[in-house]
Amino acid sequence: MGNVFIFVKKYWLFFLIVLAFILFITSKFLEKTSQAPTSPSPATKKIASFGEISPGNTSIDKVNELLGFPVDTNKVDGKDVYDYETNNKYIHHKVIVENGIAKLVKEAVNIEDNKNADTIRGVYGLAPYVLYEQEPNSVFNLYVYPENGITYLGHEDGTLLEIWYFEPTTIDSFISLWAQNFSQKEFEGQSRY
Repeated sequence: MGNVFIFVKKYWLFFLIVLAFILFITSKFLEKTSQAPTSPSPATKKIASFGEISPGNTSIDKVNELLGFPVDTNKVDGKDVYDYETNNKYIHHKVIVENGIAKLVKEAVNIEDNKNADTIRGVYGLAPYVLYEQEPNSVFNLYVYPENGITYLGHEDGTLLEIWYFEPTTIDSFISLWAQNFSQKEFEGQSRY
């Protein structure tokens, strides 16, 4: 026991430095773990647009400048609907216009476009809402990202028919404005076949 006391007395400064070092490291470690994690600044929501066409902001004149003149125009439910050429002569992009401003763009997706649902999910993640067409035997649903202003009409296997672009909104507002023929519940009516 006496030898230990002599050893400690002789190297007390060394032990004191080692103890101080251990306490310093321990305090830094505890300080790091006890701090509340700081959350990164909220990420800016990515708002979708069809090229340079931003629903709610782009005038019909600008749409015509970007897409060419419409191949057809008509009125549906009091709204002007403009059809624009795609690389498939049988299907068209549709732009719904109110007061001279594009409000909804329906991009027709062709096989040659090489797009599928993963194209959208890669940017926006999984759709927070799925709406079901209220027609018998429909296999295409709307996958809606209301806060990002985008939805796609597609099959669960990833096949796309259309991509819709609109002003960011809530799901209820989206349904009342653009998806009256869809429901959050699957169709339960009688099949027509």
